Amino acid sequence: MNEVKPNKSSMSNKNTNILILIYILTTCAFSASTETWHDDFDTNNPEAWRSIGNDAIWKVEDGFLRVEVKREWEVAYELYQFTALPAPHRNFVITINDFGGDKTRFGFCVGRLFPDTPEEDPFFYVFFPDEIRARRFNGKGRSHPFHTRLSREPRIRWETDILTEMKLYFNSGHFVLFADGEFRTAFQDANFDKIEILGFVMEGINIANEWVGTAWADSFTISGLNISPEIRLTSTWGQLKTR
Repeated sequence: MNEVKPNKSSMSNKNTNILILIYILTTCAFSASTETWHDDFDTNNPEAWRSIGNDAIWKVEDGFLRVEVKREWEVAYELYQFTALPAPHRNFVITINDFGGDKTRFGFCVGRLFPDTPEEDPFFYVFFPDEIRARRFNGKGRSHPFHTRLSREPRIRWETDILTEMKLYFNSGHFVLFADGEFRTAFQDANFDKIEILGFVMEGINIANEWVGTAWADSFTISGLNISPEIRLTSTWGQLKTR
């Protein structure tokens, strides 16, 4: 009976993968944030947030950022922009607790302007509790289709209108999303080597006149990262699986 000998190349790759994973797991504890900024939404903080568009829909009360919209208000892509830390941002982790809405389209957006298309509105990825969408808008109700760039977000819907926690990792064009402690998705857009605009966004909806749409977020944290344990493990493991 002929003995089947293992291929040296495959064994070498396997051993290398194991060593890399061991290195990742043993060095995770040494990653550290460079800066952290946190808001419990206990009081209004005009030095940290700026309303672009309809000021009336945004309220900070009872320890929450709250949003209320009605159909007759003609709300569309209103932006509550984060201004506490100067842009651009290239590496960060965003954590939003108790995040969701009822009869609304409420999300968190990351965006930037492009110098080669200055006439176009900023390009945003909007992270809703149930999906990720790419949009161009100016924060004052105006939006436009894409002309020069393709979006890269995964076309996936999740049955989650409310999240206990959403955590978004960004590292120079790489996005990794966790929801309620579980890995949700990852994607890359090489055009997003930096982020110039961060904020909550309310997308216009079509509801009955007598209805009121509401949304909320309990807290917001942004922390700078060197190499985050989660994003390092997720991205490296994805690379190993393709070998």
